[in-house]
Amino acid sequence: MEKIKQLQQDFADFMAKTDFNGQPKELYEPIAYTILQSGKRLRPMLCLLANEMFGGEEQEALWPALALETFHNFTLIHDDIMDKAPLRRGKETVYQKWNSDIAILSGDAMLAMAFQFTLKPQKGAELAKQLGKVAIEICEGQQMDLNFETCGHVTIDEYLEMIRLKTAVLLATALQMGATVAGAKEADIQRLYDFGIDIGMSFQLQDDILDLYSDVQVFGKKHGGDIADNKKTYLYLKALEMASEKDRKRLEHLFTLRMDHDEEEKIEEVKAIYDHLNVKEAVEQVMLDYDRKAFKALEAIDLPEERKTHLKTYAELLSGRKK
Repeated sequence: MEKIKQLQQDFADFMAKTDFNGQPKELYEPIAYTILQSGKRLRPMLCLLANEMFGGEEQEALWPALALETFHNFTLIHDDIMDKAPLRRGKETVYQKWNSDIAILSGDAMLAMAFQFTLKPQKGAELAKQLGKVAIEICEGQQMDLNFETCGHVTIDEYLEMIRLKTAVLLATALQMGATVAGAKEADIQRLYDFGIDIGMSFQLQDDILDLYSDVQVFGKKHGGDIADNKKTYLYLKALEMASEKDRKRLEHLFTLRMDHDEEEKIEEVKAIYDHLNVKEAVEQVMLDYDRKAFKALEAIDLPEERKTHLKTYAELLSGRKK
């Protein structure tokens, strides 16, 4: 844990030395507001831990770590506009605090900054290529998510592919970047990438659960937001698969209701159906399967087990998170 805390502090210090201010202030203030909030810093930590695992130079890895954090926050600014989300990490979203036009421009600037940061280390060209690939994949995943809103039927396999693109690939790329900077072998970089995909799948399924089964003060988003927005999450799709015809028809009806319906009543009714079907437990089992697959990939990496300790500890912490 001490190494993890040290890397977290090193990254925090590195960010504090980065100047996100500029003119016009309307463009730069939302950038500083977003990126300097106390988020999990998950992606930069995966990058730094992967680099440390392969014995790389931390100073070199801090740049792609910063690129990942900047890029991730750019996606959140744009996501919040599309989702019309009022809160992020318990605070007003950028488009809510300023407006959508400013949020779009600030996000665009952050995307450009992220690519500038990837070019700082010696292997900058390869890192920029990796970031470009994942940026396109995330757009593909986001479009699939948007399509699901108006699609009458979504399969579990389609949903899993969407979250792979929208969430898991960025975690995998964070690990890939850290290992690339450290000069790891291609086969081990691929195994680490695979580990990241499976951890990312588990992470997003946990996010689906936390949206409904968590304290809003801890999670930082409104309770049951996915249900209120009629999002076809894994919980919903699994419930349809497990439900009786009566419950299935009721669920499908509830997920056609819009904002003029009593939101809290809808959320509680859907939750009652989920609880009756033990959907949360079913999703947790799928998460466990992904976690097992992930750690199997980590074991296959050609390094002594003690070198993998810090990354393994951090990944285990993620699987037990509350927010």
